[in-house]
Amino acid sequence: MPPMRILQNAFTLFITLLLWAYFIFGSVVFFFLFYIPAYLFLSNRVAAFQNLNHIHMKNFFALTGFLIPSTKFDIQKEIRYIHSSVIVCNHLSYLDPILLISLFPRQMTIVKSTFFKVPFFGWLLKTSGYVPSMPSEMLGPAMIKNLEEIKKHLAGGGNLFVFPEGTRSRDGKLAPFNKGVFGIARYCNAPLKLIFIKDTNKLFRPGYFLFNTRGFNKIQLELIGSLDPDYNGNTFSISAVADQTRKLFEERLQKDKS
Repeated sequence: MPPMRILQNAFTLFITLLLWAYFIFGSVVFFFLFYIPAYLFLSNRVAAFQNLNHIHMKNFFALTGFLIPSTKFDIQKEIRYIHSSVIVCNHLSYLDPILLISLFPRQMTIVKSTFFKVPFFGWLLKTSGYVPSMPSEMLGPAMIKNLEEIKKHLAGGGNLFVFPEGTRSRDGKLAPFNKGVFGIARYCNAPLKLIFIKDTNKLFRPGYFLFNTRGFNKIQLELIGSLDPDYNGNTFSISAVADQTRKLFEERLQKDKS
């Protein structure tokens, strides 16, 4: 292997380790300095934990931009002012949810149930008010409790962001949408904000441990639609809203290809 390639690989590994060190050990520092006091002494733990998550992830992406200056972030200004909405996004990378957390001080999301079983991390997710995706938590009394918590959160100015594909796209194409997302919006009588995410998968590629430190990359978040369905109307249809949402994402994807 040429010496220059060895140096490039060593640099990439070094940057990756620095970022993950901040992500992991920064969480530990935040835990002792901020999360524990918030848990013990603040009445609204959920709001406090969400705000701390926001600050932690905001710092993470500031550090990412500093260590990998060839990666730029282009966040449409209007996105930062979204509130009391269900935000629907496409999904390309594990970076997507933490990037959304970095944008909104009050945020909820639906997380794979397996993550709630991870020591400390699961407790952090639960105390932050995030909702597990397991079927047992979306049936009967548990479902009503989760929906009421989301409704209260949205009424207080927070956002719920969701990835209706359910998993990361490996080829950039949209996977089938889970229509349960739109049922949640209907229950909460909340508007839908559609955010198109581009090129997070170029910075942190699915199946890779290392961040991509080579070449210019511009990560973009764009508000491509705002829907305010008449949930009580006689013609309202969850399937129709889901299809309309998907059509807007498909049109945005096609725009990049043309």
